[in-house]
Amino acid sequence: MPAVMLPLAVNALALIITLIYGCWEDIKERAVPVVMWYPAVAIGIPMLIWFWYSVAEAGDLRMMMPLIPLILFFVVAFYLFTRFNLMGMADTKALILITVLIPCFPFIPVTGYPVFGFPPYVFLPFSVLFNAVVINLILPVAFFIMNVIRGNRAPLPYLFLGFPVQGSTIEDQFGIVMEEFTEVNGELQRKFIGVGAAIKDLVSGGKRVYTKSLKEHPEKYRRELALYRKAGTVWISYGVPFLIPITGGLISALFLGDLFGFLIRLVVS
Repeated sequence: MPAVMLPLAVNALALIITLIYGCWEDIKERAVPVVMWYPAVAIGIPMLIWFWYSVAEAGDLRMMMPLIPLILFFVVAFYLFTRFNLMGMADTKALILITVLIPCFPFIPVTGYPVFGFPPYVFLPFSVLFNAVVINLILPVAFFIMNVIRGNRAPLPYLFLGFPVQGSTIEDQFGIVMEEFTEVNGELQRKFIGVGAAIKDLVSGGKRVYTKSLKEHPEKYRRELALYRKAGTVWISYGVPFLIPITGGLISALFLGDLFGFLIRLVVS
């Protein structure tokens, strides 16, 4: 590891510890405390100043110039993800901190440097995001296999997107309700929310019902909770916090390398 990269290695360790703790809090409490980020920021800013000073002292600042627009682009893009309800605030904070505090690989990963950047100043955040997306894409396959094994029946897309839970305890689960219920003349009717409509609601911040909301505001969802209990089981989308794939993406990118670059090298070779 070049000496100039030592501050980034310190930042990487601080963020890994912070993110692991954040994942635990996100699973347990469905929320990440703001104070969790303070130690990483307190450590990260001096280390970042040290890093940029070392780069300038080494005469490599010119090599870093192409990465500065990438850093700015990713920070803005992550903010917009939250603005349009595509990610939670904790996920955005994690990705922005990774982008700002660890803009480059502190050391060479097992598969070598990816294609973005000039060694040793190779852009890390893209690799983290790509690896996180790959990890997240594995989850639907796992849920499909689980649903098939358990004999859960639903239209094919929903077998990849969620699973049924008991309506009587739905507020203790983690996810988004995938069904709509109505009661006509005492008879319960149910239907799956269309995938297109669900995505539109998610982006626009519409009327999707989150199990977290059921737990925090039961008086607001009294009617829905009564229908869910009457239904017996309710399908919800899996609610694995994206902070977990982000953490996995950071650790895998640091030590194993960029999966995107690895796939490109496989195709080229």
